[in-house]
Amino acid sequence: TPDTVAVVDENQQLTYRELNEKANQLAHYLQKCGIGAESLVGLCFQRSVEMVVGLMGIWKAGAAYVPLDPSYPESRLRYILDDTGIQVLVTNEALEGWIPKEVTAVCLDRDQEMISQESKLSPVCEVTGENLAYVIYTSGSTGNPKGALVQHHSVINLSYGLKKEVFSHEIPANMRVGLNASIAFDVSIQQLQMLLYGS
Repeated sequence: TPDTVAVVDENQQLTYRELNEKANQLAHYLQKCGIGAESLVGLCFQRSVEMVVGLMGIWKAGAAYVPLDPSYPESRLRYILDDTGIQVLVTNEALEGWIPKEVTAVCLDRDQEMISQESKLSPVCEVTGENLAYVIYTSGSTGNPKGALVQHHSVINLSYGLKKEVFSHEIPANMRVGLNASIAFDVSIQQLQMLLYGS
């Protein structure tokens, strides 16, 4: 159902077709920046339509995303950047003030004109289940935060589990899923998987 609304925030909404095309364009743009399989790309957004576009674009480029919650202290965000060696970070212009100069900020609002010139078709992506999907950091309550490396096959296993346990019956056409978890919290992946099952 490509013309069904896929994601909504207080300012905008996208259909599944629009979401897919915007993610494809971002993926092509990231690939031209040298991003591919096993690349780590930062993702720093408030919960929004752009957050979903950014995550899908990073995956479609073949990379793994590293979630950075902009409400976290700047020292924690900088620690994660240093620990992962991230060179590219997808965000919005209003949130880029803390980003070190050596990290390239791809701002979905500021850079939209360039990104929108990319192909809307799916990019070539040589990724398998063994490749990284995301790196999520612990709270650091017993010391420095530590990154947990999650591969695509784990995300796929979650997807199958949700399909079997949650969506064993026909999905209601009017089903809504609230993306209320922080992007830096693992449960956000479950909520996003539920959103994508609406397609």
